[in-house]
Amino acid sequence: MSQSAPKPIQAPRLPIAGRAFALVTAAGSSTRYGGPKKEFEPLGGLTVIERALEPFLELCAGIVVTCPAEAKSDFEAFFARSMLHSALSRLPVGFDIVEGGAVRQESVRLGLRALAALGCAEDIVLIHDGARPWISRALILKTLECARTTGACLPLVPLTETPKIVEGEYIHAHPARAHMMTAQTPQAFSFPEILAAHELAHQEHYSATDDAMIWDHYVGPVFWVEGERQNRKITFKEDILHRPALLRTGIGYDIHPLVEGRPLLLAGVRVESERGEAGYSDGDVLWHAIIDAALGAAALGDIGSHFPPGKPEWENADSTRLARTVFTMLKERGLAFVNIDCTVLCERPKLGPYRERICAAIAETFELSPKAVSFKAKTKEGFDATGRGEAIEAQAVVLLEQR
Repeated sequence: MSQSAPKPIQAPRLPIAGRAFALVTAAGSSTRYGGPKKEFEPLGGLTVIERALEPFLELCAGIVVTCPAEAKSDFEAFFARSMLHSALSRLPVGFDIVEGGAVRQESVRLGLRALAALGCAEDIVLIHDGARPWISRALILKTLECARTTGACLPLVPLTETPKIVEGEYIHAHPARAHMMTAQTPQAFSFPEILAAHELAHQEHYSATDDAMIWDHYVGPVFWVEGERQNRKITFKEDILHRPALLRTGIGYDIHPLVEGRPLLLAGVRVESERGEAGYSDGDVLWHAIIDAALGAAALGDIGSHFPPGKPEWENADSTRLARTVFTMLKERGLAFVNIDCTVLCERPKLGPYRERICAAIAETFELSPKAVSFKAKTKEGFDATGRGEAIEAQAVVLLEQR
């Protein structure tokens, strides 16, 4: 079918004001990766597929993940214990896992059918590779907004090496690099038309290397936005071993007097104590140190510049809510937590019994594995106000990754 020939599927009516849904493909065999399924490799406190899913959670009404045949129960068990489980369960329409086919094109078709069953109709679908964990929220939004006005959009990046077309042992042609680009995901489409195009391709045994090719063949032109170099796909072992990373560190510190009549809170966990932290907010010394460390790593000032004492809205404020606010600020800037190391210094009570609960609270707030959070409790052996039991201190080191 030529580019100018009439298309069998009518192009969508524009602009498209529907909801956004995501289809994340993870049904491949990872043969070229040469090991365990690459989507489950650890990456910055989560796994590859969790990193690929994370930026879509606050943007999409529903998400479907494709998995290899006969692996659905394994995927269900994985996501049931995932750090993203709570966020996935809060999706307005829902989350589902569907077994894919022998090739990616068939897996996408089955995934689109599952989205239709969830209620995706006059909406936009973002089709993304589960092995692209460095996707940014900004690129998703840019691709999504383009698709709303055009019907179909994908990110492209320029070639950096000279392409050649070969036949057998010889180079057949030397195409100009200036007009050639490589495709990334997510690829975004008006849902009814891309589903119909995939169904027609299945009936006609038309084979394509990506979804944009199917849209172009059956519906119409595909538009593009500039992609991101960091949005690479993991295909071989070296792709993850030599992953692009921009790491940022921050150090946080806080100290509060201990007074009667106040609860002692550490990362929102209430510690049994006769005295608690004095402060304008709830006084949670550990959260305040961690927040300062995170803001410092992002070069976004300190806790006082964002939640200044004296403002009525921050009086007795829940510091866990403040931490979640900072977490959202970082995500919007493409920054993700890698790990957190923190220390609390006080003479009493003993904090060791609370270690696991404190680590779990921090991990849940920042959508991290508990293994990526370290908590230590120390005393000052009687030195200074903290050593005399008059105050409590906290120190924190945060490592962020620019995604």
